[in-house]
Amino acid sequence: MGSSDPYSVEPGDIEPIGATIAVAFTGAAIGLVGAAVSFVAVDFGLALIGVGVVVALSSPLAYVRMKRLRGE
Repeated sequence: MGSSDPYSVEPGDIEPIGATIAVAFTGAAIGLVGAAVSFVAVDFGLALIGVGVVVALSSPLAYVRMKRLRGE
């Protein structure tokens, strides 16, 4: 890490599995927000749930594909 801040994180420091977890967590958060919104605006809430599911499920698939491309 080139920064003087001991808590700074460089993009190269994040392993692919860490990025996978972050993206899956983001998808889950979008889905939960969609579930809460669906009590007020059903169509918008269901759309957010759908987006959250797609984001959460695409993250592990992208990780597996990347590992295959790298030959690991």
